[in-house]
Amino acid sequence: MKARYAPPEAVQASYWGALAAVVVGVLVAVGGGVLIGLLIAAGGLLWGLVVYKVVEASLAEKAAWESSRVCLACTGRF
Repeated sequence: MKARYAPPEAVQASYWGALAAVVVGVLVAVGGGVLIGLLIAAGGLLWGLVVYKVVEASLAEKAAWESSRVCLACTGRF
């Protein structure tokens, strides 16, 4: 029963991997491999977008949990 009413777990997100991929992609593009560098940089940007969406969804879920109330008579959440 505790797990049912427990707050949602916080997401541990880090943008360092996505930032590193973008930097490596730019360095590869400048170094001569333009197409592969742009693909790596685009992959890093996509990775950062996915991390951002996961964090955004986690914060929305936590906000919904914080605004909900538990009925002590029927144990329903409203």
